[in-house]
Amino acid sequence: MVTSNRSRVVVVGTGSVGAAVASAIVQQGLCNELVLVNHHPEKAEGLAMDLADGSEFLGRFVTIRAGGWEDCRRADVVVVAAGPKPKPGETRMQELGAAIDIVDPILRHIRDSGFDGILIMVSNPVDVLSWFAWRRTGLPRAQVFGSGAALDTSRMKTIIGETTRLDPRLVSGYVVGEHGDSQFVPWSTVSFIGKSFAQYLEDNRLRYPGVTLAGIEEETRRRGLDIKGLRGGTSYGIAATVAGLVRMILWNERGVVSVSTLIDGEYEYGEHDVFLSLPVALDGDGVGDFVDLHLSDEELAKFHRSAAVVRDHCRLIADRL
Repeated sequence: MVTSNRSRVVVVGTGSVGAAVASAIVQQGLCNELVLVNHHPEKAEGLAMDLADGSEFLGRFVTIRAGGWEDCRRADVVVVAAGPKPKPGETRMQELGAAIDIVDPILRHIRDSGFDGILIMVSNPVDVLSWFAWRRTGLPRAQVFGSGAALDTSRMKTIIGETTRLDPRLVSGYVVGEHGDSQFVPWSTVSFIGKSFAQYLEDNRLRYPGVTLAGIEEETRRRGLDIKGLRGGTSYGIAATVAGLVRMILWNERGVVSVSTLIDGEYEYGEHDVFLSLPVALDGDGVGDFVDLHLSDEELAKFHRSAAVVRDHCRLIADRL
C-alpha cells in the first residue's frame, strides 16, 4: 500500500512577519498542512483563506487552515512569530517586556498541547526568548532554537554581493553572537571565490575604494533598522530565512546555518546556559553538531560580550519561569 508522509507546520502569530512566513512556506510547498494560530481567530481565518485562494497557481498543493493549540500536538514544526508591534526607534531588547507578556502564554499553550516537534522562535529579542522557550517548554535542546543570525548572515552575503556585483551565494561565512547590536562577523572564517574575503578586498582595492570589513559589518548590523525606517518593519527577508529553516528540517537536508541555540560548554567558546548564534547542522532531528570556527582571541572576546548582553536580559525575565 502506498502511503504519504504527512507533515504539519503551525505558525503562531499572523501579523506582518507571521503572514510572510506562512506565505513563503506555502509558495515553496514545504509541508502537507499549514495551520495558522492567532489570538484573534478571525485574522488567522482570513489569512488562511487569502493564501488558499492562490492554490491553483502553486507548484504543490498545501492544505491551509486556521486552528488552535490542539493542532500543535501532532505538528512537526511550530514557528512562533507573535510579538508586539515595533515602535519607531525601539531596539529588539527594548521590546522584551511587551514581548514576554505575549510569548509566555503562547509557550504554555504549546507545552500543554503535548507538542514534541521542533520549535522555531522568531519573536524578538529572539536569543532571550529562545532561551525562555527552552526553559518554559521543557523540550530537549535540539528541538528549540531561534532564527537568530541566519537572517544576518544572509544580509552580510547580500551586501557583499551588492558590493562586488557577484552572486552572494559565493560567500562562505557566518554572522555569529546575538541577533542584535553585539552581533559580529568573524572575518577570519569568511571566504569568497577561493580566498578569504579580506584577501579578496586587498587584492581588488582599486575596484572597491572605501569598502572595509568594518563598514560591511556595520551595514549588516544596521540593515534591519534601516529597513524598519524605510518601510516600517521587516518581513520578507525573515520569511525566506524561516522557510529555509523549515525546509532543512522537514526535508532532512542537514544544512549548516547560524541559528540561536543553547551554548553549554562547546569547544573553545566557554559559555554556558545562553542562546547565541553559531553555525550548526540542522536536519529532521533539529539542532545537531556545532561547527568549531576557531575564533581569534579578538573574535572570542566579542562572542563573550555578546553572551553577556543576552544573559543580562535573560535575568530580567527569569522570575517568570
